Amino acid sequence: MSVYAIITFYSTHFALKAKKVLEKTGKMVETIPVPREFSSECGFCCKVSWEEREEIERILEEQRVAIDHIYRWEKDEEKEKKRRFRFV
Repeated sequence: MSVYAIITFYSTHFALKAKKVLEKTGKMVETIPVPREFSSECGFCCKVSWEEREEIERILEEQRVAIDHIYRWEKDEEKEKKRRFRFV
C-alpha cells in the first residue's frame, strides 16, 4: 500500500503554480484530478510523497501558493489493478 499527500487548492492557477514550484526544487509531484474521496473548489490537486508533505507545505507557503487542504491518501495498487482488469 502506498501513502500519498493530496494537496488541494482554491483554483487551477494555484495547482499549476504548485507543480511548477515543486518541480524547480526537485520534488516529485503529479498533478491529478481530485479523487472522489476528497472535496475541493478546484478540480486538480497535487499528489506527493506523504513523508515529504511538511517540507513541501513549507516550500509552497514561502512561494505564496495558497493551499486548501492536505489529505492523507492510502492507495492499494494491487486492489486497483484487480478492479481495472477483470478476467473471465
